[in-house]
Amino acid sequence: MVKRNARQVVVPPKSFDPLWSPREIFEIDRSNVVLQLRTLRHAIDEGAQEMEMVAAERVFAKSLSRTLMRRARKLRVVAKDLNSLLRLVERSHVERPPARPAPKSERSSPRSARSVERDPRAERTKAMATG
Repeated sequence: MVKRNARQVVVPPKSFDPLWSPREIFEIDRSNVVLQLRTLRHAIDEGAQEMEMVAAERVFAKSLSRTLMRRARKLRVVAKDLNSLLRLVERSHVERPPARPAPKSERSSPRSARSVERDPRAERTKAMATG
């Protein structure tokens, strides 16, 4: 028996609005990945359960039933791995852009400060500005 769940389907628009923020685009992408991982995990888990049930009923030969049971256990491990990946994706957030360095005009090094102090034109300009 297959149980169907109501799913929230995020339909990306055909074209992106240039006013969308990177955060909104990230949320759309993240929700799509979450949906895909949940669907995949659910399908793998259902398949493993079906294989275990067939193996338990011993419809096939004993060796094949054992093989089905082993593979079903491996599928359960894969589903658990996908579950941990799903949790990581759900907790993810938009990374902040790296801080920009100050413009060169705002940076001051001791060397450039000394050269300005020695420049007579700079002192004249400073004197004219102060009055």
